[in-house]
Order: sequence, then C-alpha cells, then structure tokens
Amino acid sequence: MLIDLAFVIVGIVVLVKSADFLVESSSDLATKLGISAVVVGAIIVGFGTSMPEMAVSTTAAVRGDIDLGIGNVVGSIIANLTLVIGATTFAAKIPLPRYFLRFHIPLSMNAVFWFFVFAQNGFRRYEGFILLGMLPISLWLILRDARKERSNNTDPSQELLTQSQGTKTQGQILDGSIILASLVGVIGSSYYITEGAVGLAEEWGVGSGFVGASLVAIGTSLPELVASIVALRKGKSEIIIGTILGSNVFNGVAIGAAIGIFGPGEMNDTKIIGWLSALLILLAAVTWSYKSFSQKPMGKLAGFGLLSIYLFWLVFVGI
Repeated sequence: MLIDLAFVIVGIVVLVKSADFLVESSSDLATKLGISAVVVGAIIVGFGTSMPEMAVSTTAAVRGDIDLGIGNVVGSIIANLTLVIGATTFAAKIPLPRYFLRFHIPLSMNAVFWFFVFAQNGFRRYEGFILLGMLPISLWLILRDARKERSNNTDPSQELLTQSQGTKTQGQILDGSIILASLVGVIGSSYYITEGAVGLAEEWGVGSGFVGASLVAIGTSLPELVASIVALRKGKSEIIIGTILGSNVFNGVAIGAAIGIFGPGEMNDTKIIGWLSALLILLAAVTWSYKSFSQKPMGKLAGFGLLSIYLFWLVFVGI
C-alpha cells in the first residue's frame, strides 16, 4: 500500500518536471527547424507521450489480458478528448483555429474509427497489419501538411538569412537530446504512477477491463495532461492540440496494430468498446469541431462539458 502510494507521488513529481523540459525543447526545435509547433506536438510530443499506453497495452495483450490492453486504449482516447483538454481549460482558454477542423481532427478520428471497428469482434492478426499500414500513411500526411504550411509561410528574405546563419546543427542536437531525456522521464514516471495505481486497484478488487479504462488510462494519459498544461502556461497552445490529436492517431493505429499482431483475441468486457463509448467520443469530437468552426477559444464552460462526458463514461463502464 505505502510502496504503491510512493510510486504515484514520486512519479508525479518527475512527470511534471520532465513535461516542462519536453514542451520547452519541442517548441525551440520547431522554431529552429521552421515547422509548425502542431506538427512537433503531434509527432514528437504526441507520439512520445503515448509510449506508456503502448507498453501497457502490448504487454497486457501478449499476456492474454486483452481487456486491459483495449480498455487502456479506449480510456486513453476518451481521456485525451475530454479529461486532458477539459482540465487544461481551467488553466486558460485554448484557441482552436478552423484549420484543425479540416485536417487534424479528421486524421485523429479516422484512427479512432478503425480501432473501434476492428475491436468490436475481437482483433485479428491481419487487422493489426492493416492498422500498422495506416501508421506511415498518417505520418506522411502530417509531414506533407507541415511542408505545405512551411512553403506557404516562407519569407524569401528570411530564407536567405537562415542560409547565411547555417543550420544551427548544434542547437538542434541539444534540443533533440533534451527531448529524448524528457521523454524517458515522462515514460518512466508514468510507468511507476500506473504500477502504483494498479496495485491500489487490485486491493480494491476491480476488474482488469475497468482498471485499464480508468486508472491505467488516466495514469498513461498523465503525460498528455501535464504536457498540455505546461504548454498552455508557456503560451504554446498549438503544442496542446498536436499532442492530443497526435496521441490519438498513435493510440488508434500503432497500439491497435501492436495488440492485433502480438496479442489478438476477443474482449470479454465489450461494454468498454460498445455503442455508448463510440457515441461519447463522437460527442467530444463534435465539441472540438464546433469550437474550431466558431473560432472562439475553448473556455471553462466547454471544458466542464467535456469533463462531464468523461465522468459519465467512467460511471457507465464501472457499473
């Protein structure tokens, strides 16, 4: 009991500090490379902070506990769209430009859609390979969009200045090293937080599907939550959106692929991947899209609504 509690407390301290370095270095790297902070958030921060979900879900599926693996992914997806963004709004308002509506949100929801489709009747190995094939396509689309945005925003005089100053390779290497070290801290601390939470849950006699969807999902979503709050406080709101939506792309296609390839099977607790979960994810996505379309920042009212969706879902899967 005390060891599990210590894991959680120490893990949170390390997580917060690691997330601080991660956001700052990612933003600096984006500036030096001349690419959008959204892209860096999606690929580096979003994918990196999803590694805890990858480790937990893949290990669980290989061990034959596919309920824990799928429950963790579904819980993380819902937590990203509701808990993470909802809690972040209480720190400050989050701008959602209309641009996200036509590219990043559809790309994220596409990954979530196919994960749910394949999970309904149990993952088959060939379905895992299909999801795996979607991963490089998603990455290519994100990078292609970044190049398009960069070409549209390039200032010829600035380009000449950049060429005269060189590539600043040393600064980029330093930022990359800090990012990697920060990711190790984020992933390692999340592991201990999750282990502590699972240990406490076992003492309460809670089923693995619910544990995966609630405690483990929240624990493995802490990197996204803390990174988002830190980014917002530093005025890097674009990193928040990239982190959350990029994380969902990784959760849906990469982790879904790992479960399907290494631990295929059927889920016993089908309520977690049932119609209500899909409906609530859709409702959260509609809320995101509405705020993006209206071009008004997402404030506490919308954040409270998203948090209410998450709490309702937790109660539903826990009954």
